[in-house]
Amino acid sequence: MPVPRSYPVLRELWRGVEPPHDRPSLLASALRLSYFTIAWNGAAGVAALILAVLTGSLALAGFALNALLDSSASVVLVWRFAHEQRSPVAAARVERRAQALIGVSMLVIAAYVGVQAVRALANESHPETSAFAVGLAAVSLLVLPLLGARKLEVASLLASPALRGDAVLTLAAVALAAITLCALIANAALGWWWADALAALCIAAALAFEGTRVLVRHRFC
Repeated sequence: MPVPRSYPVLRELWRGVEPPHDRPSLLASALRLSYFTIAWNGAAGVAALILAVLTGSLALAGFALNALLDSSASVVLVWRFAHEQRSPVAAARVERRAQALIGVSMLVIAAYVGVQAVRALANESHPETSAFAVGLAAVSLLVLPLLGARKLEVASLLASPALRGDAVLTLAAVALAAITLCALIANAALGWWWADALAALCIAAALAFEGTRVLVRHRFC
């Protein structure tokens, strides 16, 4: 299936990052992937958050907050890579700030989702089901693996821990989308109300682990 040459970010998602691999070209690729993440995960996160409020699904809320975090992290990365384009000397300092912001945000969301999940289990909360929420999680499983893989590729070539952390965040969203999808289907088909809160706990644990890892790398690298 051909990818239009007028959309380089779609070509990168489909085929990978093409040579030349000089730093200016890689910075341009990093910016394109970050802009795409802002648009895609921003829209998906807002839609998922609205559905989470309407249905009471904590797993969907965790997925939504992770998507919005990934979108926000990409805003930070746009600032980081655009700053390097203007002032290469300041790149290392801006890189470390980006790492710290991403790591702290992951821990905050993990704490919120974890506390709400424990409360839901204690109160035996029964979320409603939504076909649109199932569809949203399924579509995310098609797009996010490609996006995360391309970010990892560019992060490796740029030697950017901040972009790598954001790539891991995107790939974590793949697992979160799968967990959310399973929880929504289990609740709808089998009536397993606890599956939603249990999935939310898994999401919180994953975010806490990754957030801690990002901050440890920030501290010692």
